[in-house]
Amino acid sequence: MVKIEEKYDDFYRARNPDHVYPVEFVVRALLGNYPRHKTDKTSYPGRRVLDLGFGDGRNMPLLHNLGMQVSGVEISQEICDLTQTRMKSLGIEVDLKVGRNHNIPYSDAFFDTMLACHACYYVAPGTRFDDNLREIARVLKRGGSFVFSAPIGTSYIMRGARDLGGGHMEIANDPYGVRNGYVLKKFDTEAEIRATLSPTFTDFKIGSCRNDFWGIDEHVWAVVCRKAG
Repeated sequence: MVKIEEKYDDFYRARNPDHVYPVEFVVRALLGNYPRHKTDKTSYPGRRVLDLGFGDGRNMPLLHNLGMQVSGVEISQEICDLTQTRMKSLGIEVDLKVGRNHNIPYSDAFFDTMLACHACYYVAPGTRFDDNLREIARVLKRGGSFVFSAPIGTSYIMRGARDLGGGHMEIANDPYGVRNGYVLKKFDTEAEIRATLSPTFTDFKIGSCRNDFWGIDEHVWAVVCRKAG
């Protein structure tokens, strides 16, 4: 079986854009003001932020423009190299390392903010989602912000997936052909999110997006919370 690292190497090598654009929920989470979620852009300059599972680096220009010191973790050196080159061409300094959700190569309490855009719910073989959470909490400072997305059970990626228990789903029908056989963690309700992340994380601001992108029914939670202090 081809490893997921090799599949994603091929995926990002093929797309390799000159310019990248931030994901909508990230813009809203960091800059929006809503009845259940307020932001303050003056709080960002100087913060250390980790972009966990950064992919093509699409959110990094935004993080940089907000004045944050940007680091990132991805599953292969090739993905890191492609994004490093892209960010250098855009004049953006980033520190990129190879790691996994359950094995983040930074020291304890290193980051003020963690961004996991369509990323933290990937569960590596032999691990559980709780292992990812422990590692995310380890590298975040007390009171640090955790901004992430996670799939709702009705999302396109969950079609035909095998239920392994505890919201862990083995993917079977990825239209992009990358994640088949890999395990992703889903949440069906806000209560599940709170129960899973508490008491390590607190101050939950939970939203959701239910999009139909021309046949890709992307249903995701958008969550902002903090590591308990």
